[in-house]
Amino acid sequence: MTTTTRLLPIVTASAAATGALVGGTVAAVRGTIAVKEGKMTSCEAAKAVATESAGTGLATAAGVAVTGFMGIGGLAGLIGFTVIATGAKIVWDKAIPSFAGASKNSALECCTEK
Repeated sequence: MTTTTRLLPIVTASAAATGALVGGTVAAVRGTIAVKEGKMTSCEAAKAVATESAGTGLATAAGVAVTGFMGIGGLAGLIGFTVIATGAKIVWDKAIPSFAGASKNSALECCTEK
């Protein structure tokens, strides 16, 4: 077992946490603005933050894991990471709607505020 194969799971988990933090922060800002403008409820905003955070974390982890496993570095690694992470986030967004494309009938829209 090489150093790279031993460290890859740790680096991937760290990247996932960082991606989730960044994605969740951006979603929280967008959600706060949408709630203040009356475009969504606080419950909907919280769900959007959770889904964006998870999706961005998973996409970041996928990009790091694939480029790390393949041993790609430098500019090629950066491009490879970007392509893989972007593709993973697109798939996530199609499967789990949050801000864009969320309809009132979707599974994410199950909460009611009283």
